[in-house]
Amino acid sequence: MNPINIAFCINDGYTPQLAVVLTSIMKNTTRNVVAYVFSSDMSDASKQKLNKLKLFFKNLAINFVAVSDAELRALPRTIDYISVETYYRYLIPELLPELDKVLYLDADIVVRGDIAPLYDFDMADCYIAGANDLWVYDTKYKDKIGFAQNELYVNAGVLLMNLKKMRAEKMAQTLIQETTKLAGKIQYQDQDVLNIVCRGHVAEFDSIYNYTSHNIYDEQAKLNSAVIIHYTGAKKPWLKDKRHPMKKFWIKYAREYEKMAHKKLRVALLIDEFFGGAGTQFGGYGMLARNYIAKYIPCDDIKMDVLLGGRGHRFTSRKYHVDNVNLYRLPRKHWASRLFLRRKNYDVYVSIELTDDWVLRHETNKNKKLILWIQDPRPKYEWDEIATMKLMPEPNYYNQRIYDTVHGWYENGRVRFVSQGHFLNQKAVDLYNLDKNVPIQYMPNPIEVDADFDVKNYKKKNMVIFLGRLEDVKRGWLFCETARRMPEYEFWVLGRINTNKAETANFWKQYQDIPNWHFAGHVDGARKTQFLQDAKILMNTSIHEALPVSFLEAMSYGCALVSNRNPDDLTSKFGVWTGDVLGDGFDKIDLYVNAVRELMSNEPKRKKLGLAAREYVQQIHNIPKFINDMRDVIYQETGK
Repeated sequence: MNPINIAFCINDGYTPQLAVVLTSIMKNTTRNVVAYVFSSDMSDASKQKLNKLKLFFKNLAINFVAVSDAELRALPRTIDYISVETYYRYLIPELLPELDKVLYLDADIVVRGDIAPLYDFDMADCYIAGANDLWVYDTKYKDKIGFAQNELYVNAGVLLMNLKKMRAEKMAQTLIQETTKLAGKIQYQDQDVLNIVCRGHVAEFDSIYNYTSHNIYDEQAKLNSAVIIHYTGAKKPWLKDKRHPMKKFWIKYAREYEKMAHKKLRVALLIDEFFGGAGTQFGGYGMLARNYIAKYIPCDDIKMDVLLGGRGHRFTSRKYHVDNVNLYRLPRKHWASRLFLRRKNYDVYVSIELTDDWVLRHETNKNKKLILWIQDPRPKYEWDEIATMKLMPEPNYYNQRIYDTVHGWYENGRVRFVSQGHFLNQKAVDLYNLDKNVPIQYMPNPIEVDADFDVKNYKKKNMVIFLGRLEDVKRGWLFCETARRMPEYEFWVLGRINTNKAETANFWKQYQDIPNWHFAGHVDGARKTQFLQDAKILMNTSIHEALPVSFLEAMSYGCALVSNRNPDDLTSKFGVWTGDVLGDGFDKIDLYVNAVRELMSNEPKRKKLGLAAREYVQQIHNIPKFINDMRDVIYQETGK
C-alpha cells in the first residue's frame, strides 16, 4: 500500500514533543509512514533523537527539510505562544514537489488509533480537508471574518492537503500575500488565512481525527473513539504546572518514548585486526575498524564491542580494552562461544568484509543480522591474477566456508550489504553467490581531512611516497626500481613488514644502496601527516587492490596518484594510471617512471589534480556523512 506521508513544521525546541507524537503514530499503525520534518534550526542531536525511533519502527522513514523562512518572519503573529514555524505549512506544496497529498499535523497532538483511514479520506477536488473548529463556532468568531455561523471553518492543526492542486494554483504565494493583506483584521493568523483562501474548496472529516481541548466540552461522547487528541490553547500536557483533562493520553506515549530513548543498541564489530590494538596487525581493515568505526559510530544510542574471532581461552574469552572499546577473543570451545554470544545478545553484527566466520557459526539466534561492508572481495579469478606474481608469491587465503556462511545468512534475509566502491559490487556478487540485483548501498570510506592544510599554497617537495604494509602483493620492489631510475626525486617507503618478517627484511636489503630511496617504517600521527603534506605523489604498485584508504588519505593532502590499479577510476581522474601490470612487473618499470615524470615535470597539472583530489575526498568521503549513513544502516537493521 502507499505510505502515509506526514508533514510537521517545528523549531528545534519542539523535538521532544515531536518524538512523542511519532511514537504515538507508529504504535497505532502497520502502514509505512514517511515523516517530513520542516525546520530552519534542527540540530544534529535532535535529528539523532528522532532517527532513533527507526530502531523500533521499521515502517518509519524520516526526512529533514531545511526551510529558508526570511519571508515568513515578516508575517504578523497574533498568538504569543505560536512561532513562525506555523507559517511553514504555506510552503509545503512547493517543498514536496514529488507528492500529491500530505497529512499535516501540529506537534501538540497525540494519536490513539490508526490514522490510515484519515489519510485515505476522499478530498474530491478540494484544497484541504479538516475538522470543524468548535471553539471558533462557540465564540461566534466567524462573523468577524465574514463567515456564516453554519459555514465550514476547520481547525488547521490537522489538515489533509491536496498538494497537487495547491501547486497548480500557486497557493503558497497567495497565502503569504493574503496574510499580509489581512494583518490587523484576523485573530487566528494562518488558520484564518487558510480558511478564507480555500473557502468553498474545503472538505470536512470527523472530529475524532482532530479532537481538540474544546471538543471535550461539546462532544464528550466522542472522547473514547477520538483518534487524534489535539492540545489546543496554552495548556500543554508536557507542562508540569498545567492541568488538562486529556493529559493522561500524552503521558502514556511520553513514557513509551522515554523507554525507547534510553535503550542502547549493542553492536559487535567482527574484525581480525585492530591496527595494533590487542597485538593485532597494522592494516587497512584494522585502521578503518579502530580509527573510524569504533571511534565515531558509538554514541548515546550505540554501544560497540570488537570481536577478534575465536582464539581466546578454552572456556572463557580474552578481553582487552583499547581506545575505550572492549575487544574480545571468543573461547576456543564451541559451546563456550555459543554461551558467550547468548549472554552478550548483540543486536546486530558489523563486519569489514569477513575474514573469520567463528562468530557467525556460533550465533544460534536466527533473527540476528549482519551488516557486511564490502571492502576487498576476492573471487577465484582475482586470485588467478595475483598468482601471476612469482618473485614472492602471495599466500592464498580463499576460504569457501566463509563465503558459504555469508551466502547462507543472505539466503535467510540476514545480510545488509554496503560497499566502499561501485566497482567491487560485481566481485561481491560472484564471491558470495548473490542475486545479480541484490541491493548494495554505497558507503564511502571516511577520511579525516585536515581543514588547516592549504593545498593550493603549500610548497611540496619533490617526493614520492609508498604507503602500506610491505607484503608480497604490494610488489614494493617496483617502487624501489622506479626510485633507482629517477635519482632526481626522493622516494620514501612508509610501512612495516607483517608477514614472513625475516625473509622479507632480507629481500629489502638489496635496495639499501639507492641514495634517494628511504625506509621510514610504520608511521602515524604527526609524522605521517608531514609525509602526506610534503609528498607530491603517492605511488602504488600492488598487483591487487580494492580501494585503498592510503589513496584517499594522500588525495586529501593534494597528492596525485600513480598506480597500475584504478579503483572507481580514481587514478585516471587524479593522477596517471599506468594500465594493468601483472606478474612481477619488472618489464613494466618504464610505465611507472614515465607516469612519475609526467606529473613531476608538469607542476600546474599536478597541482590541479591535487586540488581536485582533495575536493573529491571532502565531498564524497567526509566523516559526518559516514557517521550518519553507517548509523542509519545500523538503525534500520535493528528495528524492532
